[in-house]
Amino acid sequence: MRRILLLLFCCSLFCLPSRADSEEDCLRIIRAGNGYLWRFMPKEAWDEYHKAMAMSQAMHNDYLFAESLFGVGQALWYNGQFGLAADTVGLSLRYYRRVGAKGGEGRALRILSNIYDDQGKYEEAFKTVTEGLAIYEGSQDNHTYVLLLAQMGALYKSMGDYQSALEYMRKAESLRPFKNEYPYREMYNRMGELYAAMGSIQQARRCYQLALAGTWKSKIVRLKMGHTYLLEKNYDIAFKYYDSLYQESSRVTDRNILIGSMLGLGRIYLQRNDLQNALAMAEGSLVHSAQWGNARQNTRDGYGLLSAIYEAAGNDRKALEYHKQYEAMKDSVVSDNFKRTLFGFRQEAEAGRLKAQRNTLIACTAGVVLLGLFVVLILHLRHKNEKLNLRQRAAELEMKALRAQMNPHFIFNCLSSINHFILNEESDKASEYLTRFSKLIRTVLVNAGKTTISLEEELAMLRLYLNMEQLRFREAFDYAVEFEPGLHPSMIFVPSFILQPFCENAIWHGLLHKEGKGRLSIHFRMHDDVLICTIRDNGIGREAAAGVKPGPVEKGASFGNRLSAERLALFNGNQQDASFVTEDVRDDRGAIAGTKVILRINNKQVHD
Repeated sequence: MRRILLLLFCCSLFCLPSRADSEEDCLRIIRAGNGYLWRFMPKEAWDEYHKAMAMSQAMHNDYLFAESLFGVGQALWYNGQFGLAADTVGLSLRYYRRVGAKGGEGRALRILSNIYDDQGKYEEAFKTVTEGLAIYEGSQDNHTYVLLLAQMGALYKSMGDYQSALEYMRKAESLRPFKNEYPYREMYNRMGELYAAMGSIQQARRCYQLALAGTWKSKIVRLKMGHTYLLEKNYDIAFKYYDSLYQESSRVTDRNILIGSMLGLGRIYLQRNDLQNALAMAEGSLVHSAQWGNARQNTRDGYGLLSAIYEAAGNDRKALEYHKQYEAMKDSVVSDNFKRTLFGFRQEAEAGRLKAQRNTLIACTAGVVLLGLFVVLILHLRHKNEKLNLRQRAAELEMKALRAQMNPHFIFNCLSSINHFILNEESDKASEYLTRFSKLIRTVLVNAGKTTISLEEELAMLRLYLNMEQLRFREAFDYAVEFEPGLHPSMIFVPSFILQPFCENAIWHGLLHKEGKGRLSIHFRMHDDVLICTIRDNGIGREAAAGVKPGPVEKGASFGNRLSAERLALFNGNQQDASFVTEDVRDDRGAIAGTKVILRINNKQVHD
């Protein structure tokens, strides 16, 4: 603590206030520091808070001094200096208590618990969050109370007590924090961690998607999304998440992200038997953990990964050495004394719940007569809800029926192409086409029971189809798939096989009747949570295509196009006009230069 006081005193010498400074000026500077902190700019925040600290000292205002110290502690935390951060926030807590500022005391206890949690000091984290909850029990400040409940749930999750953790998370959720605000995001972020630990991957992803509200580029949520794919052994998608975060995490404030992504990449490299890269990632994570005083659990996980790598390499001596270090670190993270403390607290909480249940039972008994008055209303609402569920189910069945009608048409086209190659004695092309066809059919069957799939999976199927058509028509056209920066296909969900009929229509009605090389482009962008897909071709255009006598295959393409438009309208909530638009493409002279189709697909985020 003396080290902190000396550091703060020396820094304050460079920020001496003028006589004209007032409390309002000091508050304005503190708010400026908060603004920098919210934008993850700890150095700039540090400078502002130190100005405010010097001003508050000159005014002998202990409350503003506590606010300044609290900001400095958070800036140190964001900068990865966990020990100094904990000491500084602890000092601000003493000043808050001196002036009786309960709100500031609760905020300081919550941040202190988070810092201890990041360090793997669960016992200290538990003690501070318990003190904070005692302050806010029954309070109207839902903002801090939600965060304290989520933090307590996260600590129980770390101890493996998922039931208690879930109860705290649900209590926080019942307070209905405002969407897009920090408590809402942090609560669902923690809930996602809990469901992932419980093995409920789909529920975890749902929570992570909710946690992205207002900050869809959040690195911590993307890191945890990657972890869900790692748990599913979907290593390719997990690698994309971890690798992108590893490349992006260059700032000091990204240190936890960097270590987490390195551990994730190390596990994937181990599964791929790339032991050299796995070893580099594991050792790198330990270096960063030691350099920045990072969480003990990261050091523990690094030792565990190194043990597994050396075991895979056949080096039993080193594997055993790191396994011993892993076990020792594991025991240091969670002490037996802390487990006993946690058990005692859980027993007290259970006793409190039983007492509350008894009081509730008495109150319910006294209110039986009043309850009877609402029976008719409840029955009416239940009947209305059942009708709504039936309509929703009918819409889903209709969508599946439309998809089932489209698949036989496409299969017939593919089998006809294979037959064509065989009759023309092009056995190599027939074999290559059949191989691609079988891959496509397998992918379609895997996704057949799903109402939605990720855009990444949809594009994998579409590329298979387009490659087949290129082979079939002897490279008569090229194609390209483009995205606007920041769009993540693995986190966007669309109706399965929705794009292929539109691309097929462009090929058969536009590109195959064109002289020269055809060009098909598929472009994606996001606007107001709606995915905009533009399919453009440089074919003969709609007017010329209407004058060409259609064959059986071209009629089938148009039929599949209409069915997909109906499916898209159903998916978007029967927004027929808003879901599907076809336009002519004109050159600089106003002549027809092709056709483009614009699809609007509501982003439902979580697939069924």
